[in-house]
Amino acid sequence: MTRLYTDDAELYDIAFDWDISDEADWLVARLKATRVLEPGCGGGRMLEALADRGCKVAGIDRSARMVEIARRRLGTRADVFEADMTHFDLGTTFDGAVCPINTLLHLSGAELGRHLHRMARHLEPRARYLVQVGLVGAEQEPFAGSHWEASRGDTSLRVDWVDEELDVVAGSSRQRSRIEVLAGPRTGEVVEEVHEMTAWTPATWAEAIAASPFEEAATYDGGAEAQWPQVDATATGGLLWHELVARG
Repeated sequence: MTRLYTDDAELYDIAFDWDISDEADWLVARLKATRVLEPGCGGGRMLEALADRGCKVAGIDRSARMVEIARRRLGTRADVFEADMTHFDLGTTFDGAVCPINTLLHLSGAELGRHLHRMARHLEPRARYLVQVGLVGAEQEPFAGSHWEASRGDTSLRVDWVDEELDVVAGSSRQRSRIEVLAGPRTGEVVEEVHEMTAWTPATWAEAIAASPFEEAATYDGGAEAQWPQVDATATGGLLWHELVARG
C-alpha cells in the first residue's frame, strides 16, 4: 500500500468524496439485497450511502487508517474490519456485495482469483456482486486521465490521476496520482505516487470470471450520461460495472 491509503488516507477520503447519490440508488436497485458487503471499502463513503438506503452493511479494508475513518464516519451503522480482500473470513454471508472505482485493479490476476473465491464463500447462492472494473482494448492507448478539485471544511485539494504507461499484452498499467493541498492546515503540500495496476481486456476479464465461482450476468456503462445502460460484454472503458452472480 502507498501513503495515499495509509498515512495520507484523510486526503484520499476528501479527494474521492463526491456525490454518489444516483450511483447508490442504482446499485441498490441492481443488488436487490438487504445485507451488503464492500471489500476495499476505504473510508466508508459507499457504505454510508447504502446504509442511508436501508441496507445493513459491512466492509473490509487492508488499511488500518481507512478502517478508522470508516468507523468514525459510520459509528454503529456498519461493521468494518481490517482485513485483506484476498484472505478473510467474517463468519457470515451476505445477499449482495459491491466494489466501486476500480479497486480490483490493484489485484494481480492470481490475487483476483483468490478474492473471488473468498467472496463466493461470503455470498449466498445467486447473490449479485457489482464490481466497477475498467477494460481496455487490444490497441488501447493510456487514458487521458482525470483532473478535479475537492474540499471539506478548511481543506481544498487539486487532484490529478493519469495513466503513465499501459502494456495490454502484459496486462499491466502504471498510474500516477498527484494531490496538491490548496488550502487548509497542509497548504502547499503535494502528495505524488505511482500505482502499479492490472490491465484487463474483455477477453482476459472473461477468462478470469469463467475460472471463478461467478458468472457475469450483465455489463453496464458507468460513464454514460443516462443511468448506466447495459452494454455488450466486449465493451471497453474506464467506468464499466460488471454484474457478477455467485453460482449456486
